Amino acid sequence: MKARTKNLIQPILQIIMIVVMMFGVAGSAVVAPEPTSRYIVQAGSVAIAKQVVMERGGEVAADLEIIHAVSADLSAAEYAEISLADGIVAITADYQVSVSSADMVGAADEGKTSTDYPEVSGADVVWEIGYTGKDVTVAILDTGIAKLPSLTTAANGKARLLGWFDAISGSKKPIDPNGHGSHVAGIIANSDLGGDKSWNGVAPDANLVAVRVLNEEGNGTYESVIKGLQWVVDNKDKYNIRVVNMSLVSTVESPYWADPLNQAVTAAWAKGLVVVTAAGNIGPDAMTITVPGNNPYVITVGAFTDAYTVDDWSDDYIADFSSAGPTLDGFVKPDLVAPGGHISSITPQTAMLNDLYPDNRQPANYFKMAGTSQATGVVSGVAALILSKNPQLSNNEVKYRLTNTALIWLDADGVDASYSMWQQGAGRLNAVDAVFTEEAGSANEGMNILADLAGEEHYEGYSYYDEATDTIRLYEPFDFITGKYGIWDGKYGIWAGKYGIWAGESMAWAGKYGIWAGKYGIWAGKYGIWDGRKGIWDGRKGIWDGRKGIWDGRKGIWAGGYTNWFSDPDILAGRKGIWDGRKGIWAGSEFISNFAAGQYPQNPIGSATISNFVLEK
Repeated sequence: MKARTKNLIQPILQIIMIVVMMFGVAGSAVVAPEPTSRYIVQAGSVAIAKQVVMERGGEVAADLEIIHAVSADLSAAEYAEISLADGIVAITADYQVSVSSADMVGAADEGKTSTDYPEVSGADVVWEIGYTGKDVTVAILDTGIAKLPSLTTAANGKARLLGWFDAISGSKKPIDPNGHGSHVAGIIANSDLGGDKSWNGVAPDANLVAVRVLNEEGNGTYESVIKGLQWVVDNKDKYNIRVVNMSLVSTVESPYWADPLNQAVTAAWAKGLVVVTAAGNIGPDAMTITVPGNNPYVITVGAFTDAYTVDDWSDDYIADFSSAGPTLDGFVKPDLVAPGGHISSITPQTAMLNDLYPDNRQPANYFKMAGTSQATGVVSGVAALILSKNPQLSNNEVKYRLTNTALIWLDADGVDASYSMWQQGAGRLNAVDAVFTEEAGSANEGMNILADLAGEEHYEGYSYYDEATDTIRLYEPFDFITGKYGIWDGKYGIWAGKYGIWAGESMAWAGKYGIWAGKYGIWAGKYGIWDGRKGIWDGRKGIWDGRKGIWDGRKGIWAGGYTNWFSDPDILAGRKGIWDGRKGIWAGSEFISNFAAGQYPQNPIGSATISNFVLEK
């Protein structure tokens, strides 16, 4: 009888406990908190955004002044109410951001290691002439930075880690538990001397500030990166920050101008900063450029490898992982390509990368990695060299130099391009000419960045998909660019950029009215309908699906003009290999005629209209 009573009591007690949990001791229902998610809430000002969020029960996490926004934790009901409130421009999910390095055990990292990217890019020649990045500060938004001597001390022996900000954990001292940020910093400015007695960083005397926006796993959010950009803008004059390296990526979810991270990047560019971003590592298909590399103002970098042969350019090729354009807004990206395969640089021994990829560890804190992150670091280093020689240049002038002096990759016969403009951009990074050219020009002309930020107008690039021919082409005035150079069927063999330079004219692709500068028209939602208030892009893959194969022709030559910019023509005499002009060819009449002979695109766009997206109601 006792056992039977005990068996009855246990389920009764369980029922009583459930009732108490549901109704409490006073009989009132206990309601579990509604789950929340983090959003970026934009308004005409931070004050308006904060007021609207708080009045409707949301919890403000951070002020994001650079884009007139706050980050906030909102329930579904709060989100719905705030999205309809007066004064609110847009509510966007706090999207994930991550490092932009490729698989660290992939083919690009096989074989012997290399610290030769300064030589591959021509930075070593710039050093010989006396420019090493002195007095230029590069801000690195990444996983942090380790206090290793070659990062904290410049080649000239001076302390050069000038500033630090941690948007992840608030650490007051520099840290890098992941290692990626230190690796990129080393590519930019490592002051170690390698076995060849040359520096292992591109700009070994550049100053650094480190901004931690990604965590130990290499991940962050829009909020953390935007906070980092805000800090850089606020402190640019204090530390003479001229270059911002962003070796990080996020998925494209909207037009460039409606994306909060891209808005912050655009605001940084509008403040005069040279922002260098990774193209992404999800190539080789078309339409794979990531955020913020899809921003038309900034310098977006793809990756090539020298195939472990520094002095032989004929076997170089663009890495399969390197993301390709065009962007969903029709812009030609990347802007250029730089060394990004089998890149050796430094990381702290305690870094997570060393534990995850022990086969990539090297002696003395070195670690090998591949990706557009690494290529971005090389270009940031060259940007520092440019500004060291030419401190008066604007960010648009730096972009012009980098793209206008890049070397286009041609096939083995030298009569056509081997990669499209949407793969190699303006071509291969050419540090020597980028630093010493006397040709003046400014990129991004034709686009009003302040009007873009104010929501008054937004822009489209010149690229479009032609259904009749199943190819990606350019609108006029660049519709004459045909052949492999300016029409892409997805088989990965083309690009356009320096016809005027080779022809002895002054057509500046990187500048005044070229495809690099600019707009085709005012954004009219041609690639999908955008509703900034709901954060919806109908057809976010546009009308291109990147549906082609992989180009397999890897034997070709880089073509270009090396350098004509020295008062002493013998200054490069006796150099073995690349930068004396003996590797590569000038484009001849056969190439020019093939480039210029054209076929008009079947469906040119007419006039466009101004977008309805605004920053204030």
